[in-house]
Amino acid sequence: MEERNITISERVLGLLHRMPAFAGLSDSQITSLFVDKGLRYREYRAGETIIREGDHDSWVYSLISGQARVLAQEAEVAVLTTYGEIFGEMGPLRGRPRNASVVAQTNLACFAIDLSIFDRMPPDERKQASRLFEEVISDVVHDRLSRANLDAAALRRDLAMADAALTGVRAQVRDLESRIVALTRENQDLRRQCGKE
Repeated sequence: MEERNITISERVLGLLHRMPAFAGLSDSQITSLFVDKGLRYREYRAGETIIREGDHDSWVYSLISGQARVLAQEAEVAVLTTYGEIFGEMGPLRGRPRNASVVAQTNLACFAIDLSIFDRMPPDERKQASRLFEEVISDVVHDRLSRANLDAAALRRDLAMADAALTGVRAQVRDLESRIVALTRENQDLRRQCGKE
């Protein structure tokens, strides 16, 4: 991983404004969020771990380029591909260990946001910056929840269709079993009759 501290320049503001999570914020709001070196630029090579499940840290990420796999208990649960996509926010926001790993699938560039910057801010600034960041993250979480609900609805539909198909197959199997029993009886009757002649 390569990392650089960055200052909030016009170019960086432009990049952040193109990200859905920060698009609605003014330049001064973005600057206040990332004062005190809370924003870094990181590059990861394909295969490098960005976040490790079970770790504790204060970093949240926003994808600039590349792709990453999200793995929970080693099973892939998502692939991150969208510019500006926020990831890694749940553990730091809840003060809990990471519930998934994120691994660069391709070479990847991202902004890394250190949420511990809020602890170093004066109380008035901390309150304002925390509220802004919570608004940003609540939109991200809302979007993820909406997608998860749509995925869950699609899975329920697919399961219902699979269950209906299985019900039909079970009926066919029962029918075949009945026919096999009947044919076996007929075969036994024919053998008995052939044995008598």
